[in-house]
Amino acid sequence: MNVSRLFNWFPGKGCSRASLAMAGACCIGLMVQVLPVMASEQAPQSPSGFHDPLQQSALVQDGARSQPALAVTRAGENLVSVGLRGLIMISRDDGETWMQSPSPVAVDLIEVYFQNELNGWAVGHDSVLLATTDGGLTWEVQLDGRRLVTLLKEYYANAADLDEFEAESMLREVDLATSTSYSPDIMATPFLDVFVKENGEGFVLGAFGMLLRTTDSGATWTPWTEHTENDRRMHLYSIDMQGDQAYISGEQGLVMRLDRELGRFVRLETSYAGTFFGVHVRDGLVMTYGLRGNLYVSRDEGATWDQVETQQQASLVDSLEDGPYHSILVSQRGELVRLDSRSLETARLEVPFTGEVSSAAMLNGSRELVVTQFSGVRKIDISQLGKSIPVPAT
Repeated sequence: MNVSRLFNWFPGKGCSRASLAMAGACCIGLMVQVLPVMASEQAPQSPSGFHDPLQQSALVQDGARSQPALAVTRAGENLVSVGLRGLIMISRDDGETWMQSPSPVAVDLIEVYFQNELNGWAVGHDSVLLATTDGGLTWEVQLDGRRLVTLLKEYYANAADLDEFEAESMLREVDLATSTSYSPDIMATPFLDVFVKENGEGFVLGAFGMLLRTTDSGATWTPWTEHTENDRRMHLYSIDMQGDQAYISGEQGLVMRLDRELGRFVRLETSYAGTFFGVHVRDGLVMTYGLRGNLYVSRDEGATWDQVETQQQASLVDSLEDGPYHSILVSQRGELVRLDSRSLETARLEVPFTGEVSSAAMLNGSRELVVTQFSGVRKIDISQLGKSIPVPAT
């Protein structure tokens, strides 16, 4: 999961509509480079001349491959990437060529996830959640900032399982968020990650603690923010699920595990107070990673954690499975660290500097990666890289 989930916001619970570009983390929070949203002449606009990116399809762009890309993932044998101004691209030849797919919105898309080769979701600014059932060729809006406002107000006004004080508190949060939005009928809070299992259960999450749950593959969504031990409404950056397990990572050291008996995400203590941009669970090992190369792993479902030395100062932005016992961690500087899940030993791969990286995907059956950058998507042949350098244990 990637560091490109950083964004610019106004004080309070409302996020500005400024487009997300390549971002970096600093000790006090988030730092971004902002690009204006480009609008077509035919786009709907208000009397003041404002073009609404929620009602505007993404422009067809020449040389889409070289446009700012923020995330990439596998969809079966294909690759799907998303980026600024609603950009969605598909590659059917392992990243050699890319074609742009029509997108129903022109907001920046921050993350993309595929359950299998056909069913996928993309999330972004203005609480946008897109879904596809044909491998990314076509997309429809499941949620956006307007639909979310309606959903939240109706739910918390009628939620039978919440006491009156809790429901009123959540409604006040909605009012605060819309009062600082660029439009009072839009929840501008960005969605930052999404995960939906084959059985239809899934979550979409984002800034200021926003969390929603589905049990029908996104046909309907239920607000779940109050089902988290996150009273301070820390930003939620990443979610991963395996079997009955589900983990969320966020800012200021926040890591949570879904306690199914309690029906809520409970906080786990790692001893680290910095931001975790990603979380990944596989075969009994949970790892969470983020600022300044920090990596923590747990073998007991988050009860205890070990810090793993990565010898990285740049933020870790993605984790890729590399065979049954290894993972490759990708830093924002494009550096690679290989982790052995059995011994927890790490080794740095000698990689030439490639510039800022926000996300990566491993190509099937090869030793190649595809990374997303402000300059577009790029392939890296890691089979031709120099030797691995063991990282000393702390």
